[in-house]
Amino acid sequence: MSAGWVEHPDLVDFYASNRCRPEDLYPSEERFLPELAREARSVLDVGCGAGGFAAVWKHFNPGLAYTGVDASEALIEAARRLHPDSTFRVGDGAEPLPVDSRAADVVAALGWLHLEPRWRDALPELWRATGRRLFFDMRLHPGEGDLEGSQRLALAGEWDGTTTIPYLAASWPEVAGRLAALGPARIRAYGYEGTPADTVSGMPDVCFATFVLERGDGHGRPAVEAELPYAWPEEAGR
Repeated sequence: MSAGWVEHPDLVDFYASNRCRPEDLYPSEERFLPELAREARSVLDVGCGAGGFAAVWKHFNPGLAYTGVDASEALIEAARRLHPDSTFRVGDGAEPLPVDSRAADVVAALGWLHLEPRWRDALPELWRATGRRLFFDMRLHPGEGDLEGSQRLALAGEWDGTTTIPYLAASWPEVAGRLAALGPARIRAYGYEGTPADTVSGMPDVCFATFVLERGDGHGRPAVEAELPYAWPEEAGR
């Protein structure tokens, strides 16, 4: 996320003390994260904010090697201060990441793909970086094309009256097709319909969904295990 709002001071104020405990996990995140943490040796957390999820991942696996990447220099500075036992780098998740291919057992991208108009560029780059599993969340709708709304940036205090950020719900048929085209051996998904936060404008109810893509030999259709309110599109293959 290279937009100027990534350096908004509210972000540091909020993420320095929020989204940093296991009980802060959303139900869609809790469905997969504990299992992924226990089975991994390393995690690359893209869009790590102030590094709060370092403590969440290590709660489930204290020996896990955690690296966080975020587009905000201020957030990375805060993360290094708050979590000196982990590694943090500045990087934009929709552009080439500052890591080698297959750099970590798990690559996580939580809480930002629905804010990123370049999500189509981000998914293959995140997939490149993972050695075993890619774990991410998105907002979905059953129709065609992206639904585009906006969200007032008001995390640590009152809204400043001007700063808004994108809020996107992606087309489920398109997302399914793009995930299958990456060539995973297995796609796992979990999600539920709900109403976005009251700071969001121009957006109907959406599906809050998390996905786990697992590497295999890259041949054949992926096995799909989807607990979603939408059926798997036949044109996406399975």
